[in-house]
Amino acid sequence: MSDGITRKEMIEMNSTASAIKGVLDNLRMQLQMLDDEIKADEKSKAEFERHLNVLENRKSDILSRINANKEWSKNYDADIGPFANKYKEMTADIAAIYDRAKAGHTRGIKLLEKDFGYHPSFKRPQDTFTAIPFRPK
Repeated sequence: MSDGITRKEMIEMNSTASAIKGVLDNLRMQLQMLDDEIKADEKSKAEFERHLNVLENRKSDILSRINANKEWSKNYDADIGPFANKYKEMTADIAAIYDRAKAGHTRGIKLLEKDFGYHPSFKRPQDTFTAIPFRPK
């Protein structure tokens, strides 16, 4: 070698250049992998943000419904309470009316037994009165 480089030095330079090329190729491959991972992470981040936005909208809707329900419940006693109390009074009145009707029915059956010979458990062939036995509960 005329340039002052010996064969041994040339082999060492080739070996070093090959090693440097291998390192560079390895670094390029790692850089490409990192770029791919970054792209995948950005895609995942965009999907996460989209899903987060959906959840935030849902949260906002739920909070507004909770507030509306709180307002409704504040006014419930004033708006619905009197009707609920009136319902209780009316059902108590209906129970009293029905109890009077049952007592009247019992008196009516006794009158039929006394004046017409009616027997509530069975009908005899000579009976002219046709009724189905019924006792209110």
